[in-house]
Amino acid sequence: MPSYRTVLPLLLISLTLGGCASLVPGQPPLDKEAGEALRLAHTLRDNRRFQAAYEVYARMDERGQLKGSYVLEYASVAATVRPAKEALPLYQRARAELGGDASALPAEQRVALCSGLGRAHLALGQAALAEHDFRCAAHAQPNNLQALNGLGVAYNLQKRDEDARQQFEKALAIDPGYSPALNNLALSWLASGDSSRAIGLLNQARGQGDISLQLNLALAYVFAGHDDTAQAVLLESLEADYAATIVEQFRTARARVNAGAPLASELLAASQQPLVLSEQN
Repeated sequence: MPSYRTVLPLLLISLTLGGCASLVPGQPPLDKEAGEALRLAHTLRDNRRFQAAYEVYARMDERGQLKGSYVLEYASVAATVRPAKEALPLYQRARAELGGDASALPAEQRVALCSGLGRAHLALGQAALAEHDFRCAAHAQPNNLQALNGLGVAYNLQKRDEDARQQFEKALAIDPGYSPALNNLALSWLASGDSSRAIGLLNQARGQGDISLQLNLALAYVFAGHDDTAQAVLLESLEADYAATIVEQFRTARARVNAGAPLASELLAASQQPLVLSEQN
């Protein structure tokens, strides 16, 4: 397979929202009405009803009830349901509310703020800014998996392949089962033309039951010319007709590449399939 590069799927970066209510000691005082609204927002958020939680935070903000660390909570929830161009100003506002200097914040709050800024900048294609943000988060918590993975994606966007892989490998040294970094590292090798290394990585995690890992393994097999093996991998989790459809999609992507289509865009489109399929499966 020819050597080519790709932008890794940004949606593989995810942050846990639970615990935002205790990010900072001494949060701004709230009156009774605002306190009840905040408790409702926390309940909705912690039950992953992010759109409903966002609406509660938005109403509170319209009433001038959100200050300090509560703006960071609002930004973190907004980032799950609103475009990055809307979430980014909220994170920037949260930084200003908290004094403007992320390095002066407690570690947990710094990670939440810097990682949120990093995700937004990545989504907007602002890789250098995202690198700065994820460095901030990784400095606060050197073993934070999401920060390391995010920093790797920021490097990848800047075509710094070796630096990107080092970050993915750091995350995997901490948690060998961390699928976002494993997927990204494998896709990085696949993008460099080393399908055998990508296949080896993904095969090691084959028993985890993570559909994204299986789909990327099938993708690597198809780009290596092993279509039957790819289908066998998918049949471990998917019905036969569905598995055949996915393999055919990957074959089509490979055919377009062989016909001269942009390699990066084809691999990116194919590698994003796991996120869609996991919702349907």
